[in-house]
Amino acid sequence: MSQVDDNFYLAHWYPMLGQYRNGWNIEDYNSNGESYNTDYGDFTVNYALPKDYLVATSANDGEIQPTSKGTVTGENIKDFYMAIMNPDEWQAETVQANDTTLRVFTPASQNMLEETSSLAVDAYEYFEEKIGDNPFDELDIIGNDGYMEYPNIIEVAADQQSQESVLVHEIAHQWFYYLVTNDPYYESWLDEGVTEFSSSLFISDRYDDDEFGFWGASSAEQYYRPEKYVNLPLSKFGNETYYSTIYGKVPMVLKEYFDENGGRESALEFLSAYYVEFQFKQVNTQQFKLFFEEYFEGNQSEFLNNWLK
Repeated sequence: MSQVDDNFYLAHWYPMLGQYRNGWNIEDYNSNGESYNTDYGDFTVNYALPKDYLVATSANDGEIQPTSKGTVTGENIKDFYMAIMNPDEWQAETVQANDTTLRVFTPASQNMLEETSSLAVDAYEYFEEKIGDNPFDELDIIGNDGYMEYPNIIEVAADQQSQESVLVHEIAHQWFYYLVTNDPYYESWLDEGVTEFSSSLFISDRYDDDEFGFWGASSAEQYYRPEKYVNLPLSKFGNETYYSTIYGKVPMVLKEYFDENGGRESALEFLSAYYVEFQFKQVNTQQFKLFFEEYFEGNQSEFLNNWLK
């Protein structure tokens, strides 16, 4: 939750209901990554503002126009994000990606709206085609340097140079974090690692260059020696090992496996089957391992047990 000049970004701004599974599943804040675990729920939010702002939320907001009041509703949302933005500071447009409306907001001081919108459409349509249909009607994209994912809304880079890797990664999170969910405190590899793998596949396909597509993951893995096992709670990682393990080792381990077992298309077919199996469900490491074993022929335990506890 933050204020930047006359813009307000409301994340985790209300009393969020934790999961109750054999007791309350609640952990202390941890700066390594997301430490909260919420389930799907339905939201109705009324807002009244002192003047007209641009409003973007996890619900359907409709036409982009300044407003001072409104009511928005959304179903099957993990947590509810809301941005309240000064219209004078933003350029905005609506573009279509298959059946989903993308509402794109970029800083008025930057000339990046068209490029950001075009890339967003390409990435969104790619993930729908290769992984599976996204059932929601709207995705908001805000170029505020937030580098963060929320249900039906993402914060991306505020400059064109950084936009590609950030925007693609955050869009992929709509599939892995939101539509297939997990406990980010104990299982962060399942959202961040699988998302980075997915976004690396998109960039590899876009340029027909695996080395370039996985450059970010490879660099992360080499940044600091990763942990042996990737499915550790946040409290067991150091700042350096979290980054190198989750954003580096996970996508590179998966890349190495699929390089030897069918390449990019095989990887995307697996992610699609995984998405279909677990959509709107919370998955953990053991469920992933079981699904992986059932999906591929032959015993996969040697591969899986080498990096998953």
